Amino acid sequence: MSKILIAITMLLYVSFTILPVVLSQSNEEARRPLDLPSGGAGDGDEEEDAPETINFWGGEYEGDAFFWCLDKSCSMGWNGEIQQLKEEFTSTISSLSSQAEFGVVAFSEGHSSWNPSPQRANPANKGSATAWVLALNAAGWTCLGPAGVETLNIANQSSKQMKQMLVLSDGEPYCNGANTATQSLANISMANWQQIPINTIYIATDNGGITFMQQLASQNNGTFFNPL
Repeated sequence: MSKILIAITMLLYVSFTILPVVLSQSNEEARRPLDLPSGGAGDGDEEEDAPETINFWGGEYEGDAFFWCLDKSCSMGWNGEIQQLKEEFTSTISSLSSQAEFGVVAFSEGHSSWNPSPQRANPANKGSATAWVLALNAAGWTCLGPAGVETLNIANQSSKQMKQMLVLSDGEPYCNGANTATQSLANISMANWQQIPINTIYIATDNGGITFMQQLASQNNGTFFNPL
């Protein structure tokens, strides 16, 4: 009988002391993520996108998403401006990292967009946008207002935190023979409900165009740049 009591005592000891510890260790192992370092599951997550700086037509702009509104009116072909635009855009777009987003709209009598939504600056998209800009021809009026609104519509879809819009032109807004500067300012500012900085680059010297582009930038927290 004494041997039986000793055996029962040992079983009870194992049940109430050693076994719970083993089970606890097993449960802890089961809860630990597979193939991860002891630091936790967040070590492999993608880091937040850092802002980057681009150079376009001599001006520097910092952000994580860039949206161009480009003039292709007839005057852009008078002194080779359209060719310079293509060269500047090609150089700038190639400098973007694959983490950045971008969009492109071109305008004259009407406007067209390379893509109706913001796109990652991966090699395929940069190549496609470059080819699209290289195919632009200079012709028509300077109907900037609707193009500015469309550019903002594309930019507003982006979830990036440091978006920048760049408007390049060589003339004050004229559409079908009428000066549309005042209406363009109102429409673009109204569409900019996210308060995206609108930076303007004016590649001419007339006072009307300079005043318009200065006002457009000032009303939308952007910068004005005239390289001439």
